[in-house]
Amino acid sequence: QHSAMPRLLPLLLLACAASAAAFLAPATAAPSLNTMACRSAGSSDMRSSVLSMTSINKKAKAAKNKAKSSSAVTKRFKATATGKLLRHKAFRAHILTKKHPQRKQRLRRTSAVDETQLDTMRKLMLVVPKKK
Repeated sequence: QHSAMPRLLPLLLLACAASAAAFLAPATAAPSLNTMACRSAGSSDMRSSVLSMTSINKKAKAAKNKAKSSSAVTKRFKATATGKLLRHKAFRAHILTKKHPQRKQRLRRTSAVDETQLDTMRKLMLVVPKKK
C-alpha cells in the first residue's frame, strides 16, 4: 500500500487542479486586433458557411421541405372539389334546452367558410382551388 501512494499522488493533484479550473469563470477580455485578424484569415470555412445561406438557398431549402397541413384545421373543415371549405356551425354542443327548435335546425346545417377566412384556411389545409 505504501508503494502505491507516491504514484497516485501526482494523479490526484492533477485531477484536483483540473476540477478546480472547471469552477472558475472564463476571462471576458476583448480580443486584440491581432487575434481578430488571425481569426478572419484562418477561418475561411466559417465565412463560407455564413455566406452560403442566401435568399435563393433559403427558398430552395424551403421548396425541398415537405409542407404539413394543420391537423386542427383538417379536422374542422372539409374541402369540396371546387376548393370551397365546408364547416359546421357553432352553438350546437350544449345548453340546447333554451334554444328554439328552428334555431337548432339551422345550426345543424353545414355552411361554407367566409371569403375573408378562406385563403387562410386553404393555406393551412394545403388546398389548391380549381382554376376557372
